[in-house]
Amino acid sequence: MGGTGVSKCQVSRLCQEIDERVGAFLDRPLEGEWPYLWIDATHVKVRQDGRIISVAVIVAVGVNSDGRREVLGMDVGPSEDRVPFR
Repeated sequence: MGGTGVSKCQVSRLCQEIDERVGAFLDRPLEGEWPYLWIDATHVKVRQDGRIISVAVIVAVGVNSDGRREVLGMDVGPSEDRVPFR
């Protein structure tokens, strides 16, 4: 964007920061009631063991009693058939 390159070290540092933020988001406590819940998946290509494979990114979205939507959780699994939530 600014014509400068990004080093491998910078990419690694940014990925680590993102991993920490995502981890904190996924580990947060869920409070209140969620009378409506949607679970859906989309397939993305990822590199695993030197190969490109398709995986399912599964997302759970809830609507609370005030009508507010929130992403409750997400995980990556081999397919939509096996929901990986814990």
